[in-house]
Amino acid sequence: MNTQNAPQNEEEKEIELKDLKPGDILIFDGETDDLISRLIMAFTNSRVTHGAIFMQNGENAALADAGQDGINMHLVTSTPNARGVHVRRITKKGGFGDDFDKIVAPVTDIAYDYVKQGLVYPYSNLVLLAMILIYKDVSHVSLKQAAIIKLLKLAAAELKTLIDEKYHDGKHTMVCSSYVYQCYLDASKNNPDLKIDIKNGDVDANLRAGKRTATLLDLYAEHAAEYNFNKTFTAENDEPVTESAQEVLEDLVDEKNEDHVYLLKSNFLSNAIEDFLKSLLKASGIVVDSIKDLIENAKKQQAMFVTPHDLYCHTTNTVSVGKVPLDRHSEKYNP
Repeated sequence: MNTQNAPQNEEEKEIELKDLKPGDILIFDGETDDLISRLIMAFTNSRVTHGAIFMQNGENAALADAGQDGINMHLVTSTPNARGVHVRRITKKGGFGDDFDKIVAPVTDIAYDYVKQGLVYPYSNLVLLAMILIYKDVSHVSLKQAAIIKLLKLAAAELKTLIDEKYHDGKHTMVCSSYVYQCYLDASKNNPDLKIDIKNGDVDANLRAGKRTATLLDLYAEHAAEYNFNKTFTAENDEPVTESAQEVLEDLVDEKNEDHVYLLKSNFLSNAIEDFLKSLLKASGIVVDSIKDLIENAKKQQAMFVTPHDLYCHTTNTVSVGKVPLDRHSEKYNP
C-alpha cells in the first residue's frame, strides 16, 4: 500500500523536546509494522495515524490523547529511534506575541478536564478505521466489499460492547485527532483565535471533487432515499463474522485489483453501514428515531470528524515547529 507524505508549506526542521510548548499539536508517524496503522495511512493517503496535545515540558514532559485506554495523560521522552512526531503550533495573523503561553493555556486546561472526567473507554483504531471508511472517499484504494461489511460489523460490535459495559452519565470519548480539535474548539468559545481552521479536509474531499457518491455515508443516504427513507436495511440470512479482526483486515485490500466493488449498493452493505452508524451515534449519546434522523446526525458527526492527516496537512492557522522523536510511555500519568 502506497502512502504520500503530503507536504506543508513550511520545511520541517529537527527539533528537541525542550522546544515544545504546552498546547502544541503532536501528529505521530504511522507504524509500518502495524496493519491498522498501515491501512489508516493508505486510506488517508498520508504518513500519520495519531494526534495528541502537548501538556507540559520539563522534568515530567507529558501529552494528553485519546488512546487505547481512553483519554489520559502520558509522560514522553525523546530518544533517537523513537516514533517521529510532527509538531504544529496554532498561530494567527501577526502572531500571538509574548502572551502565547497565557493565551493557549485554556486549551491544555480543557484537555486536562477531559482527562479528569474519567472517560475510560476509547474509540479504538478499529473504530477509527471504520469511521474513515464511512466518512471519507477511499475509492483510491482497491477494497473488497465483503471485507468492508465484516469490518463494519466488528466495529459496531465493539461499540455495542463499550456501550453495554462502560457507558455512563452520558459521557463519551473521541478519536485521537478529534479530541485535539475539540479541545481547541471548546477554548475558542472564549477566544475565536483558538479555533483550528481546517480547509479541504479529508472528509470533504468528495465535495471538492464534485462527485455524486464518494463515501459510504453518501451511498447509504442515496440507497435510503430510493425507499423514501422508510426502509431499514435488515439483511436476510445475515451471517455473523467468524474471522478474527486481523483476518478481516488482512483481506480488506484487494492487492490485485480483481474485486474492486467498493461502491456497489446492496442490502448487506447498507445494513452494515446503518448498524455501525446507530452504534456510533449511541456511543456519542445520540439516539435516533428515523432513517432521516440517522443520516442527519451522522452528517453532523462527519462535520466534526478530524483525521490525523487533517491536523498534519489541512490546517490553515498552524505552523510547523519541527519534527521530534518521541516515546509515549504506556503508563497513565497523574500530575
